[in-house]
Amino acid sequence: MNFKEIVNPRLFDIPDYDQIHVTQCWQDPSIRREMSNESNYAPIPAVQEAIRNIADKANYYAEDATYAVSLRKKLADYCSVKTENVALGNGSIELLDLLFQVLMAAPDKDEAILVQPDYSAYVPRLKYFGWKINYAQLSAGLDKAAEQVMAAISENTKFVLLSRPNNPMGTVMPREEIARMLETGKLIIVDEAYIEMADAGTSVSEWVNKYDNLIVMRTFSKGFCLAGIRLGYMLANPELIRFINRSRHIFNVNLAAMAAGEACMDNLNDCRKIFKKLVDTREWLTAELAKIPGFRPIPSQANFVMVDVKESGKTATQCVDYLLEMGFFVRSFAKKAGLEPDTHFRISVGLQEDMEELVAHLKDFVEK
Repeated sequence: MNFKEIVNPRLFDIPDYDQIHVTQCWQDPSIRREMSNESNYAPIPAVQEAIRNIADKANYYAEDATYAVSLRKKLADYCSVKTENVALGNGSIELLDLLFQVLMAAPDKDEAILVQPDYSAYVPRLKYFGWKINYAQLSAGLDKAAEQVMAAISENTKFVLLSRPNNPMGTVMPREEIARMLETGKLIIVDEAYIEMADAGTSVSEWVNKYDNLIVMRTFSKGFCLAGIRLGYMLANPELIRFINRSRHIFNVNLAAMAAGEACMDNLNDCRKIFKKLVDTREWLTAELAKIPGFRPIPSQANFVMVDVKESGKTATQCVDYLLEMGFFVRSFAKKAGLEPDTHFRISVGLQEDMEELVAHLKDFVEK
């Protein structure tokens, strides 16, 4: 059978998402995982206990995510919105998929605006659902982001999607710029995956109460140390939330994820201790990287640091390969759109002792 005759033709131009780095780390547990912005801290004890306690109930379906009133209420309180503003998903990427479907792109006409650089997983999902992509280049700086994004908007634009803090840069677009974009009346989707490591007052989640055209994405994968559990949520206008819930699979959020999410919300003080550890180590890492000749770490408000090495005499590829030899897997951005070729790599913030060893290796490498 020739499957190309029967499968969705949009799949022909979508490359496989490259997750070989994750596979390598599972196959060799000695490698320090500093490449995917996971947490190297285990979930807090209360979360681990909640998952264990739910194990003997795995024969039952979880409460359907349309309801899940207890968890949704706690998330609403956490984000200063109402329960009806919250939808749950199998990771925030599932909710983005649902959103891309619900908004119904007219193939190769309806347009999504992305900034460059930004999270690479957005592009294949948008292409699969038939969205045309237009890019806003933020070459004039973040304080003029709205002006640059609005210049990219056309009559076919349905929404703007951006991560904030930005992945992979760790930078934060000013709130005033988000407000200016919202005033266009276009849907503005703000992915706040890394918000727990950002400065207080950075989030725009409470603006969901004010702007019908604001959608905020959140996840438990980063600060809450639950990447493998797959739990995310969306904050949006209640009418849009109802459409999202109609479009998703039943029981899309599993029992362990529900229990883990509730335990995080019930033990926020313990979770915040991990946020603080990540921030403290990030600031230490940034300061130490800046001492390496030719290295320019980008100030970050996430759980990672992007490093520009173009003045160091080394390429990003050389740095990444050397660190792998030393037992550290970091992420190369040698071919990232919006960045100069082979000049940047990204370090996920890990345990303090691991970061100290990683920096020592980089200093040795540059001095060779």
